[in-house]
Amino acid sequence: MTTPDDPSPMRGAAQRLPAGKLPGPLLDRLIDTYRTKPDPAVIVTPGYGRDAAAIQVSESVQLVVKSDPITFATAGAAKYLVAVNANDIACLGGIPRWLSVVLLLPEHESTVELVESLFADLQLACNEAGVSVIGGHTEVTSAVNRPVFIGTMLGLPGKQGLIEPGRARPGDDLLLTRWVGIEGTALLARERTEELTIALGEAVVTRAAKLLRLPGISIVRDAMAVLEADGVTALHDPTEGGIATAIHEIASASRCGAEVLVEAVPVLSETTAICTHFGIDPWGVLSSGALLIAVAPESRQSVEQAAQASGVPVSHIGRLTNPQQGVTMIGSAGRVELRRFDTDEVARVL
Repeated sequence: MTTPDDPSPMRGAAQRLPAGKLPGPLLDRLIDTYRTKPDPAVIVTPGYGRDAAAIQVSESVQLVVKSDPITFATAGAAKYLVAVNANDIACLGGIPRWLSVVLLLPEHESTVELVESLFADLQLACNEAGVSVIGGHTEVTSAVNRPVFIGTMLGLPGKQGLIEPGRARPGDDLLLTRWVGIEGTALLARERTEELTIALGEAVVTRAAKLLRLPGISIVRDAMAVLEADGVTALHDPTEGGIATAIHEIASASRCGAEVLVEAVPVLSETTAICTHFGIDPWGVLSSGALLIAVAPESRQSVEQAAQASGVPVSHIGRLTNPQQGVTMIGSAGRVELRRFDTDEVARVL
């Protein structure tokens, strides 16, 4: 428990926060300090690295719940909204079913045509994901300068049951499906098309923009595939702060450390080119579309085979360790501390 004279730089009304997620230590402290009255029905409670909740509704029914906004994207915002909320449902072993949506629209710039196009985009995204919109709220407000979607998604555990955070253990292998930076690469290509086309060429930018749909930023199918095998101890969706922050989060949720092999982490050439152009780190870029998996060592091969059988590329990138070892990366410079990106690298560009 922190005290008023705690020297932490995160304390104090004058401390300004950068855009993006709250810094991990600050979020941890706030959750612990202002935790509400315990409810025994809540079986997955709030915490750093815990991106969704689970509730025991009845003896036989559990409900998985997730809330997330879309604050970076303008083009394709509805697609992002559905995917990022569904991804965290899937990371608890759930199947996304229902979505409540808040849509905030900028004053003086919103038209009936704009609103109708956003509703049509949301319908398409939900239909593709097998999700039903169950309600929400829409308003025009001076509080935003562009459309902002905020979603709360609900789902039910799949046939494998609930994958509760905190089950991973030191020694578990870390696997990653697909590539890091898929979401951020597509987003930057769509939001900075003209600049990137001049710098990198139309072909690179076109391929990068298409990543939103191919392979896409949903990992629901990937999660269902790997859960066909035994031995998965944790699943995590790398979003803001990229793969580096996701590794910190999956380790923290299970009170572990981690070590990651730099050369083992897969990065697309389009991601490398765009990140190099903007001078940002691919490890700290929005990475929905990849799935981080912790698996017991003896089950690693069967989980890899389950992913590959569904056509999902998977890489072994490291392992969880004892917490005393911290979260590190091993590369040409030897073993160094793995940076945590509390502000996503995309925020430096957009």
